[in-house]
Amino acid sequence: MSDSDAEEVCRHLMPALESSRDAHVRLLVLLMAEGANGCAGGFSVAQLICERWGLDVLAAAGSALVTEDGSFFSPDLPGASGGWWHFSPGSSPRSVGSHLPVPTWRSAVQRLGRQTVAGYVVEPVPAGLAVRPAGPAPVSARTRPLALPPERERPQLVLVSSDVPAPALAVVMAALPVHVRSLVRLVSLDGQPLLQTGQELADLLGSDVTLAVGAPWLSGVSSWEAVSATDATTELGMTDATGGFWRPFARTVVCSPAGGDGERAVRVTEFRMPPVLGGTTDQAAPGLTALGRVVVTPAGLWIGPCSSPLPHAATVRPPSRDTLAVEVGVPDGVFDEGLWKGLALLLEGLESDLRERVVVHAHGHLTAKDRARLHALGARLGPACGHDGDTGSGCVS
Repeated sequence: MSDSDAEEVCRHLMPALESSRDAHVRLLVLLMAEGANGCAGGFSVAQLICERWGLDVLAAAGSALVTEDGSFFSPDLPGASGGWWHFSPGSSPRSVGSHLPVPTWRSAVQRLGRQTVAGYVVEPVPAGLAVRPAGPAPVSARTRPLALPPERERPQLVLVSSDVPAPALAVVMAALPVHVRSLVRLVSLDGQPLLQTGQELADLLGSDVTLAVGAPWLSGVSSWEAVSATDATTELGMTDATGGFWRPFARTVVCSPAGGDGERAVRVTEFRMPPVLGGTTDQAAPGLTALGRVVVTPAGLWIGPCSSPLPHAATVRPPSRDTLAVEVGVPDGVFDEGLWKGLALLLEGLESDLRERVVVHAHGHLTAKDRARLHALGARLGPACGHDGDTGSGCVS
């Protein structure tokens, strides 16, 4: 930015700056791209404001972005420097990091520094810690973790690929203070399911492990090889085999250590409900059936009797990048008229792009009439239909 540009910005901001000074404001956050940058030997907008109005100013050297939780992020990428800088009258500018406010977990993450664990490089990034294979790495393996916006309440353990073994992750997690470790969420940039890794990690740590469902996706960006700072706003979702992006209903799941019976519990903790349910959660859904309730599972949705718990198979089914699992019924149960009507209304109410991905998994005793209903529903609405048995937990595939 040239000196004349900086002067022009300050002229437009003058009424607000005068008012701020008169109100004894001491610290100003300048949410402006490259507000900390000036031309060679010249002043930046932040410097001019600081010196002329006597204000402390926080400004970004690169893009200035607002994240989902309302905090500020300025990614610092190769060839596109960024980060937030603090300007104070009479002092040299100092770097304060890539995000504001500084989260309480950042110091614990940075203390780990860059290290190698079992053949994997672990290093601090704005969102938390990144894990990638040691040795030569493509540009995307280094750039993607730097472009992920942080979350104020929790650090993320960002896996460049999902094949990192649980024992290596356990070493990294164990090095964090207990209060920070409990906040960590695992996210894989390749979008592959992490349920098995999460379950093994929960057993090794003896504590709950939080996982993201899907991978961060950059809006409008088809390749991570050349990520720009302005593309840093992301959302979690799935990219299917054709490259199409879609959002599953589950966003975050928690894996618990195996119990005395060897069974592992997986529960969904962050999710969205289909619009057809009108925002209801884990209860009878108005407009569907008085006998049915709909619950978000790691891989999709379950609909079943109000008094029945979710089938264990539905709670541990890993999400798929190409399909949305719709579970119906309970093991050893029967399918009554209300449940079939509820399933039909649920599927009809899904967005068309999601309905095309549906695979129905039936749990219970399917009669010949039930099979006919299921195939008719598939022919009408598009979900794949079939069944692998008459009793127990069956799958429609």
